[in-house]
Amino acid sequence: MESNFAITCAIPRAGRTFENFLHRLKSFDVDGQEIDKILEISSRSKKLSHPDYQEAARFLQYAMQEVPCFGLFIDRKRQSRPYRVGFLGREWMINGQRVRVEGEEPHNGSSLIKLDEIDCAVVGLDELLTTTQYYLQDPTSVTKWGMYNYQLDKPTDIRIAGSAQLKHYNPLLQQEVQDIVGFFLISKPSSRDQPGAAADHALRTQKRKNLHYVRDFLTHLEDAGRRVFVKGRYHGIVGAAYPKLKTISVEDVEDAVVAAGPGSVGLEVVQTGNTLKRKGLLLHGAPLFISESLWVVDYKRYMTSRPLQDFVQAVNPGGYFDEERIQQFALWYLALELNMGDSWINRPVITDLFCDAKDVESGLRPYRLQTRYWKADDVYKQEEAIDLINHSREKLLEYYHAYQKTLAPKLLLTNG
Repeated sequence: MESNFAITCAIPRAGRTFENFLHRLKSFDVDGQEIDKILEISSRSKKLSHPDYQEAARFLQYAMQEVPCFGLFIDRKRQSRPYRVGFLGREWMINGQRVRVEGEEPHNGSSLIKLDEIDCAVVGLDELLTTTQYYLQDPTSVTKWGMYNYQLDKPTDIRIAGSAQLKHYNPLLQQEVQDIVGFFLISKPSSRDQPGAAADHALRTQKRKNLHYVRDFLTHLEDAGRRVFVKGRYHGIVGAAYPKLKTISVEDVEDAVVAAGPGSVGLEVVQTGNTLKRKGLLLHGAPLFISESLWVVDYKRYMTSRPLQDFVQAVNPGGYFDEERIQQFALWYLALELNMGDSWINRPVITDLFCDAKDVESGLRPYRLQTRYWKADDVYKQEEAIDLINHSREKLLEYYHAYQKTLAPKLLLTNG
């Protein structure tokens, strides 16, 4: 039988990115009631998952009667590896194109593009790096997604089209914020880092270059032979950057750091810092990389498929230096700063975290979907690109200071 859809798109079959993507579908005139029903079933699926297949299948029967788009998968993130109801696939009309949206493991999106089996996917930079490091000239230089296409060195059709601009409600800021995360060094406080000493420690080290602080810290840990807890999926990323680092693969980095005692360290993806704060852990310096949900596209198919071109234009991937993304970056940073307070040791300046001179050398410059291979050019309009970057940094600082004035006092008052 022939399919009647023009485009295939992979998304995670469950979880926050899946939920954020479905909410975004509502802006494309997809049936809102159907979306809400799918989200309601998905939110119940974790609680109703079960190690026994037959038990899990009971909820699947109900889900299929409500909206026929579900299947069972194994939830490998949980120790018991239960069977769970998750999104399998559904076809929707988006901007006049029939799109088959398919549920997959998060890291499989880029793999399926690599295998020439789908047109596009919504993938985080962290997941993209874990599966495609081989294609990059220097994986350690890709600390922001705007560098990725520039660093592609070996033949592949995988390209980042831009940010998917997915958002979710941030209870601290009491508004929706983009799903930006950082891959941070975290630790359990030692005696000098106990409450009351953290601020002094931050002040003592403030004159050091914050963007190099974590690199120097990890190099010291390499030399000292200290163990660093890391989730298994990020083991390869860390190993490429710090091959001598004694990494220990664990399911939950935060719990491992807590259990290991004062002074223990780990590398973990952090978005709001809520669990770090609850467990009394510290955040250190700038993240090794910053991630968010991205539109990743098969570039060869894009160049020959008008339906895919129209679809990508409709979803309108955000550029790294777009004004809305600058606003969202300021909100994310402010929320993390307010949440962690003095527990964020050697906090980097927001503009340096957004983009510094070394990032520009590694390819973090503006590009458009009309640009060949969707990557920055080392010669073409480079002066204009640098001017735009400097202007973006100025805008970021303006938004950050404005949010500090309007949001921070209200939040501090609300929280006591």
